[in-house]
Amino acid sequence: MSHVMLLASSQWPAAALGAHPLLTEDTGTQGAGHVQLELTHDLSRTKDTSTYTRDQHINAVLSIGLTDTLDAIVALPHERQTDRLAATDATLRGFSDMELAAKWRFYDEGALSFALRPGLGVPTGDDDKGLGAGHATPSLFAVMTYAGEPWTFHVHLGYTRNIHDGADERNHIYHASLAAEYALGESLRLVGDASMESSAGRSDHPNTGSMVLGLVYSVTPSLDIDFGYRKGLTNPAADSAWLTGLAIRF
Repeated sequence: MSHVMLLASSQWPAAALGAHPLLTEDTGTQGAGHVQLELTHDLSRTKDTSTYTRDQHINAVLSIGLTDTLDAIVALPHERQTDRLAATDATLRGFSDMELAAKWRFYDEGALSFALRPGLGVPTGDDDKGLGAGHATPSLFAVMTYAGEPWTFHVHLGYTRNIHDGADERNHIYHASLAAEYALGESLRLVGDASMESSAGRSDHPNTGSMVLGLVYSVTPSLDIDFGYRKGLTNPAADSAWLTGLAIRF
């Protein structure tokens, strides 16, 4: 299995680091001296004429508030992908590429805020097994949040540089997504987003598109749990995925 296929199935790191289950990032930061640990599990399925693919994507994301408006972020994903062809199963598992990132909210006035999120994918995954890109992947994302009541909206635009010499991968990955949240009460939010991103493989559909619908429940001010469903709109996005996660703040 090529790393093009695996990266396409799990999407790029920056796209997976929005407030789960959303793919869209928001401008929120942790605040000086505060820490958030987010643990997420995405179970996706894809079926074509000859192959059934089941992918488990587990991600641990640590966000540390350096100042009230600046976070340092470390993300470590783990993949388990099983391809079933006739009566034969082939399973690939292991940690994929780590991401180091920062989020800086540089404008915050009333309901409107803007942030920048530079990142660097670190080639910690085994490229030979298809678990990593085999090279660093720098990225830069711009984020806008409008926090109204009961509606909140997020816009997420960005670019990832795929430093790859081969002709089978695109060197420039663009991302655009839009998310909305609706407060059903003090502790429960209905969330959804739509995203489109350049496909890594040149032989794939030019864009990977998907939509998400989910719920986020704040058990306490320091603990959120979430549940969602993602539907792929184009290849090579997974046909469907069930999403679960929790976020703990200290």
